Amino acid sequence: MALDDDAVLVPAIGHYWFAPTVGVTRPANVLAPGDPFIDFGHTSLEDPFGLTSEGGEVTTLGTWQNQALRNVTSPRIRQVTFIAQQWDEQTYQAYFGANGSVVEGYFQVPANPTELTGTMLVVVEDGAEQLAMYFQRVSIAQADDIEFDAEALAGLPLRATILGVSGQPWLFEISPKGDLIPVPTP
Repeated sequence: MALDDDAVLVPAIGHYWFAPTVGVTRPANVLAPGDPFIDFGHTSLEDPFGLTSEGGEVTTLGTWQNQALRNVTSPRIRQVTFIAQQWDEQTYQAYFGANGSVVEGYFQVPANPTELTGTMLVVVEDGAEQLAMYFQRVSIAQADDIEFDAEALAGLPLRATILGVSGQPWLFEISPKGDLIPVPTP
């Protein structure tokens, strides 16, 4: 592979978009996806984005005749991690449970929370270029405990588990880095 100095990414600005329905079509304009996508609001500058995975361990199986006959790989579970810094009903539902509700202005945290499910779009801006990640089905929940620091913005650590869609061989889509703003057709 040849060196491409323009293919590096400086994640200067980013946006999390969420649609409360699973399987919403990837929008043509990722910078302004429109309804039903909702901007997730302010997220952490220090920990803007993480893509983690668990699993994927390889086990080598063998026979008496061939001790290294075949490899078997365990399923890999991937998650997007981020910290929401906007304290409102949408982030409360993501962190404390989608089945929570607001009564007299207060969010009532459910005893048995359900995860927030839907479609997620993450857009990273590097100057005039962008990189987009489209997750057709995610389940969002608390990733870690809340900790307050008097010298930093408080946040709600979240993880969005990337779930598969039956009959579809891929988990998510990632764009090439470039100008992703659609060109209007005449």
